Amino acid sequence: MKRTRRITVLVIVGLLALSLYAQGQQEVAGSDPYAKWPEKPVQFIAFMGAGGDTDFNSRTYAKYLEAELGKPVVVSNVSGLGGALGTAKLKSSAADGYTFGFFHTCVNINEVTKMADYSWEVFDMVRVVGKSGGEAFVVRKDSPYNTLLEMIEASKKNPGAMKIAANVGATSHWASMVLLAEHDAGFNIVNTGSSAERVSGLLGGHLDIILNPIGTVKAYLETGAFKLLAVTSPERLPQYADIPTAKEQGVKLNYDLHYYVLAPKGTPKPIIEKLGKAMENVAKRADYAADIAKAYNQLPLVMSYEDSIKYITDERTMIMKYAPMFDK
Repeated sequence: MKRTRRITVLVIVGLLALSLYAQGQQEVAGSDPYAKWPEKPVQFIAFMGAGGDTDFNSRTYAKYLEAELGKPVVVSNVSGLGGALGTAKLKSSAADGYTFGFFHTCVNINEVTKMADYSWEVFDMVRVVGKSGGEAFVVRKDSPYNTLLEMIEASKKNPGAMKIAANVGATSHWASMVLLAEHDAGFNIVNTGSSAERVSGLLGGHLDIILNPIGTVKAYLETGAFKLLAVTSPERLPQYADIPTAKEQGVKLNYDLHYYVLAPKGTPKPIIEKLGKAMENVAKRADYAADIAKAYNQLPLVMSYEDSIKYITDERTMIMKYAPMFDK
């Protein structure tokens, strides 16, 4: 009889232990409802057209993120208004952790140029995930000018004669306006759209000078079809170490173009952190580094969440300094 009671007690204790264990497991699972994220494909909205540097960077990350996340990352191009149509699309997207924006410095420039009536702060930051290989001012090989400052001075003598290309609302637009504001340049700013269209316009003689990511003009510099007058980055590009920066020439234009991933406001923080960590892992891959070096002379870069917030905030301050000239 005692033995039977003992067995019964042991069975009850065992069942109670199993029940408590199961309850504990449910509580653990309940404490992280995003543990299984992603459970379906993730979308990146690239706010520039196919074939450019933003599109390339977003698709290169997407390719390697699949191995990190276990689900495909699909890139959708939504271009127009210097990228503002893409940011508008992200702004109206659900904050469910399955839609993100792959953008760059134009997020801040859209605000200053009034292509958008909101700042980057209407989104949640994921990470700053890359830096352009440099933005370059280039001319055709038959141009008589060899420095950006020399060309600016020449433009003042015959205002409106020299055409500089701009994608309205984008970096090329903002930078062209800075040249007018800071140096009273006499360029005629012509809206020509994408970086590929600016290259075509320069080759065809419809433009006199363009500002493009170095990767989009590299082949023409190598063949001698184009001449490099200056880069906007704070330091000279290693592959063009003999070309002074705009700043070194006395031109008041000094910036780097960075790429960011942003999320709709309210996206769960655990998902943002998980995607950020996955992008950090991609940036450590040798094959990823080789891809971006070959295509756009880039080096891997992923900032911490805190550094990303500081960077984009400081960049906005620098860009918004020129807001008054877009009020005219």
